[in-house]
Amino acid sequence: MRRSAASVLATGALLFSGLAALAPTAAQAATCDVQIGKTYKSGSSIVGYGSLSDCPSASTATLIIQRWTGWYWKDYATATAHQGYDTYVYQNCSGTGTQTWRTLITGTTIGGSYRTKASNELRVSC
Repeated sequence: MRRSAASVLATGALLFSGLAALAPTAAQAATCDVQIGKTYKSGSSIVGYGSLSDCPSASTATLIIQRWTGWYWKDYATATAHQGYDTYVYQNCSGTGTQTWRTLITGTTIGGSYRTKASNELRVSC
């Protein structure tokens, strides 16, 4: 069975247009971003939250509760943030004394741009 060149090209064009519909648009790549909320203390827990905005549904980012050691930010609890939802991350701070905490969100958006944002710094006694 022989196919004409036009038939092969038409099939390829149809397949490509179907794949292009699944691919993120340039507008999505330009507007996809990470968002960070305010870090706060609730009882004996440090709470942070963040989300993704204007990203395709499969996008994710990492939320991290961090504590200042005097030299660097040390990572503690982590959570995965998803498009369209506020994601919370919690760290028990009982018995740590007075410390400075923050939340960080990091991720690579559609189009390959690395994004990171830090919350407020919270100095509290636990």
